[in-house]
Amino acid sequence: MKNTRYILIGPFAVLLIWFAITASGLVGPLFLPRLDTTIGKFLSLIGQGLILPDIGMTLYRVFFGFVLATLLGVPLGLLFGLSARLYASFELVIEFFRSLPSTALFPLFLLVFGIGDTAKIAVVVFVSFWIILISTASGVLHSSKTRYRVAQSYGANQWQILTNVTFMEALPQIATGLRVAVSISFIVVVVTEMFIGTNIGLGQRIYDSYLTYRVPELYATLVIVGLLGYVVNKGLILLERKTIHWTGR
Repeated sequence: MKNTRYILIGPFAVLLIWFAITASGLVGPLFLPRLDTTIGKFLSLIGQGLILPDIGMTLYRVFFGFVLATLLGVPLGLLFGLSARLYASFELVIEFFRSLPSTALFPLFLLVFGIGDTAKIAVVVFVSFWIILISTASGVLHSSKTRYRVAQSYGANQWQILTNVTFMEALPQIATGLRVAVSISFIVVVVTEMFIGTNIGLGQRIYDSYLTYRVPELYATLVIVGLLGYVVNKGLILLERKTIHWTGR
């Protein structure tokens, strides 16, 4: 927390470099628009509410897919984590699907789900599910055996040990997996909005801006996407600190 006063130094340095490059004429406005023009477009998109429907739809797709992946990945991760033999039996399958590039699966998801929101959400579920499953299973597998034996010695049953010891031990690693998964979900949704047919979404706005050479709008939208990802990630970190206060103890 002592270093929070330095948080604006990096962004200020980036803006200063941006201003210097455009002012010097080293890069034309077709590739890097002027800083004041981009800021004006950013404020216009936000202030006039032009981009709010795109933000809402993108967040809907991200979180709907993310929640579904969490509901599937955490219970299955607990199951695999409780049995090292079971995890070893399916490790090849898990690693195979986890390693598949999501972009390579776009045609398959289009074929199965069509070009609507279902395909985009399904891609998010697929990508996030494996991350959450592996982080949950790993957290359970590496949970403290000492605390497990102590709980047994006090007469706790298997359900009590699972919910009050094993799950709580694994929760910090599960939370890390969730943060990684939601970041990947943002990336996947924006990419699918660009290349899987849609009329609304931040990815579609980026692609439309690119096709029509609205470069300031393109950069402003990219800034909005980055800020959204940053805010969501910081929100999850704050929630983790408030609720999983025993991390590292």
